[in-house]
Amino acid sequence: MGAKKQIRDLLKKRRESLSPLQVQGFSEKICQNIRMQPWFLQAGTVCFYYPLGHEVSLLPLAREALEDGKEVAFPRVEGKGMEFFRVNSLEEFQEGSFHVMEPTGSVPVTEPEALALVPGVGFDAYGNRLGYGGGYYDRYFASHPRMVKVGAAYGLQVVGRLEQGEYDVPMDGIVTEEGISYAGPKLERKLESSLMPARK
Repeated sequence: MGAKKQIRDLLKKRRESLSPLQVQGFSEKICQNIRMQPWFLQAGTVCFYYPLGHEVSLLPLAREALEDGKEVAFPRVEGKGMEFFRVNSLEEFQEGSFHVMEPTGSVPVTEPEALALVPGVGFDAYGNRLGYGGGYYDRYFASHPRMVKVGAAYGLQVVGRLEQGEYDVPMDGIVTEEGISYAGPKLERKLESSLMPARK
């Protein structure tokens, strides 16, 4: 656990070293890289997160998704659990657990294959994610195995290999300002299905 804490602290420092202008610029590029992906375009339900501090901001993309008629949801922590709740606008939030803005709605996501765009302290080239230590996302995804899980991160947050714990749930893909840094079998299948000619 000591090594994990050291890596977490190092990657947090890397992220916090970014200027507000860099955070905005990289976030815009990451939004653009997600926006053009078939797995995003085809998703009817997209679970976002509300950025805290220097985290990648996907709020512009969430606003577009709402305008495009997608079902959009954000997470809310309840006790030791977490659930995604639908929002109809980016005004339906209040400060919640850990000073993160959380949705005020009460309609949970029920689409089993929803797309989830996931924050993290770090990721590696194999889809492993290093979170903040609370395990909320891991517990949620363990009970929703069909969801498509894509990490959103700056390139400086991606390392060669992270130690994977027993309860850690890997991502199906990772997107940075440089593009797709990892695409697992689930994303590959969605890409292949988007390239197949329509049946006549």
